Amino acid sequence: FSLCFQITVYLGMFLFIIFLIWRCFKKPPVYEIPARDISKGHRWSVTDILSRTGYCSICENLIVDGLFCDSCGICVDHGCRSAADKSVLCKILSCTGSAIKHHWVKGNTSPNSLCTVCEKLCGLEAALVDFRCCWCQRTVHTKCADQLGNVCDLGSHRAFVVPPFCVRLRMVGWKGRRHLVVKEVARPPFDPWNPLIVVANRKSGNNDGEVILSVFRGILNPAQVIDLDELPPESALEWCHLIQDHVCRVLVAGGDGTVNWVFTAMDKLKLQPPPPLCVLPLGTGNDFARVFGWGEGYSSSDINALDILNSLNRARIQKIDRWKIHISPQRRLGFAPPCQEMFMTNYASVGVDALVTLNFHKTRESWLYLWKHRFFNKLLYFTYGTRDILEKKCKNLHQKVRLWLDNEEVGLQELEAITVLNIPSWGAGVRPWHMGAGGQLAQPQRCDDGLLEVIGLYSSFHVAQLQIGMSEPIRLGQAREVRMELSERLPMQVDGEPWEQAPATLSFTFHCQASVLVNQSGQL
Repeated sequence: FSLCFQITVYLGMFLFIIFLIWRCFKKPPVYEIPARDISKGHRWSVTDILSRTGYCSICENLIVDGLFCDSCGICVDHGCRSAADKSVLCKILSCTGSAIKHHWVKGNTSPNSLCTVCEKLCGLEAALVDFRCCWCQRTVHTKCADQLGNVCDLGSHRAFVVPPFCVRLRMVGWKGRRHLVVKEVARPPFDPWNPLIVVANRKSGNNDGEVILSVFRGILNPAQVIDLDELPPESALEWCHLIQDHVCRVLVAGGDGTVNWVFTAMDKLKLQPPPPLCVLPLGTGNDFARVFGWGEGYSSSDINALDILNSLNRARIQKIDRWKIHISPQRRLGFAPPCQEMFMTNYASVGVDALVTLNFHKTRESWLYLWKHRFFNKLLYFTYGTRDILEKKCKNLHQKVRLWLDNEEVGLQELEAITVLNIPSWGAGVRPWHMGAGGQLAQPQRCDDGLLEVIGLYSSFHVAQLQIGMSEPIRLGQAREVRMELSERLPMQVDGEPWEQAPATLSFTFHCQASVLVNQSGQL
């Protein structure tokens, strides 16, 4: 026994020393802004952008089945791809000097585009004619091109663009894995300047995210556009470290969960001041985007990048509270599982509405999920909500949950869900706090007042009534601190991300304030 005890002690000491050494020499994560090496060719894509008539930039024949570069915009058929990579320069990410020349791309101009010189329509001939600059987006007739100067001013939206003459690149990595990254960014010789960083997951919203990434690469410096399927949001936010004397703006294309993910990355990097964020909503739900005037959802056919940039020009900045959720699991057989912390921007719920979201999430992750369309998603939500009316899996929730608002316990009536709100919108556009006769007497609800609103729901049928405005929620109160004690395993969601929560104590406390961009044409 004595020998075994000594071996155990020595082994424990050895492992502890190894742990200390690992902690001392562990390097913090390094986030980089990748830059594509244009000497290796173009960034080819096949999307609906080629659904209209186009002509090959190499052989100038009509394209039936082809490709286009989403950085510079040239179009080719498959047989001319290799020739284009070798002979046609792509949109540069970095250059020397203090100005940039127009980068003219021949033909395939947008419908209704006007010549900058004579102000007449371009691209009227059935051939590869006229030119478009892939930086300033100006178009010009072939015969008028000589009347336009060579220097490009980056166009009407240059305030959002990081000019290539301000970017310095460097090669990093070992042999075989060497790649370019953005090393530093200088200030351009114009004001105002608020560079726009676009982040999206190309797989989001029926793959609409891929179209958004493609469109903005064609307008901005391609290095400003980050695919979250390849890199974490921290890499995109490195722009804010490189550009310290100006405030960047962040455009997130995705749903509520993606927005919360980016906000959490801002907290992790301790950005001061935090860059204002706006969202281009994809998929279903999108309560954050609805509240701040950015719409209920986009599809690839709705996206007009220039209109979005115009809205960003007019947008105002507003603060929004963010909340920390501390989850302390109950002890099991004398063992206490580790505590967890997460952050909330929109709302959190326990009960039937979280169950519907969880069932939808499981279906979406299944290999049987083939129809990635917004209408089909709404049909799935309706199906799961209707099923729960009969099954009532969250019945008697009031007997499984205890609730405290500002350290005062709240007596619960018969419920199937409790929802904690930070923003006015919930459940894909419902504004429950001020619904019905009781809503006229309720205290005001704001996103930046340091208060949470807590409501209760009777059932799935009650949720459906709220969706069509035929009922009102049970208003449990407002508080600066909310605590819930779960005695059984229950479905839970935070900002649309669902899971099954084991028995635990949940504490909601104020974390910080973030900055958001409010679309002036939207209503709060």
